[in-house]
Amino acid sequence: MYAGLKEILPVECELIARKGLRHAGPLELAIGSRPVLDWLDEIGAQHIAIHFDLDVLDSTQFRSLLFSNPAAPEGAFDGIAEGSMTIAQVVRLINDVSKVVDVVGLGITEHLPWDALAMRAMLQRLPLLADTQTTTA
Repeated sequence: MYAGLKEILPVECELIARKGLRHAGPLELAIGSRPVLDWLDEIGAQHIAIHFDLDVLDSTQFRSLLFSNPAAPEGAFDGIAEGSMTIAQVVRLINDVSKVVDVVGLGITEHLPWDALAMRAMLQRLPLLADTQTTTA
């Protein structure tokens, strides 16, 4: 089941068709979790591992995503679908799923903390925090 993808690329369409996978987009999931819950019921799932790709989130609400890269050149992400789900929608979906099946795994991917990386680089260059000397005992 693909849940939350805004647009499906041709290569993904082929895979979804070949594997007989289901898909529920962000507009459906904004209304409720029913498409995913119905699928879980249909397949008789008792346990599930969830792959939560943060790219399904709206990059204006969660900035640690590929699309928020401050060093990306203009047009770098043209043709790539950006997410539109809110954190509340994803949390609701995962919590709803956990009420009907045992969530045995949760992977969270595509976390790109641009601001934290910039802060780290800045702090490493400041007095008192920079590692300018090494001491030996």
